[in-house]
Amino acid sequence: MSKLFVDDIVEKTSGHGVVIPGYILQVKQTVFKDTFSTAVGESFAEVTGLRCNITPASTSSKILIRLNLSFANQYYSSRGRLLKDGSAITGALGNQVAARTPATFSYIKYGGGPATAVYDMTHISVEYLDSPSTTSAVQYGVEVGGYSTSYTTYVNRNHNYANGSTYPACPISSITLMEIAQ
Repeated sequence: MSKLFVDDIVEKTSGHGVVIPGYILQVKQTVFKDTFSTAVGESFAEVTGLRCNITPASTSSKILIRLNLSFANQYYSSRGRLLKDGSAITGALGNQVAARTPATFSYIKYGGGPATAVYDMTHISVEYLDSPSTTSAVQYGVEVGGYSTSYTTYVNRNHNYANGSTYPACPISSITLMEIAQ
């Protein structure tokens, strides 16, 4: 068996770099430090400011999407979906069952009703491997929805959002994209 030892590999023709299947070619990230809220109800609203762009080097590349979301709602249930170029990624949605809404993630809480629910906040972590099949720029994001238009869904804050050092901290949310060679 032969071994190859090198200090550097440089592509001969620009744009035709060395690709090793399974290796990460590039990483992009957007960190969202602001707050977001919507009372869109059963529909979805995009979390403005939590978008990340990547331009794949090859049409065969996969994009690993890592979403970390500080998430809360005013009452009962909220959900969200991953977006690609402004549309829900259908492969990243659960099945349609009866009248239930397909989503990428869901947060349901109940206990004590609206009076105590205003203090809750959770952390949502999602990973999904997408196949964009393009070498053009692709934008990934997230959209969220809630229980009804009478109640609000939040990112990076809870409903109470009282000001004081003993109250909930100011968290971040992020979306990280990794291009994986194939």
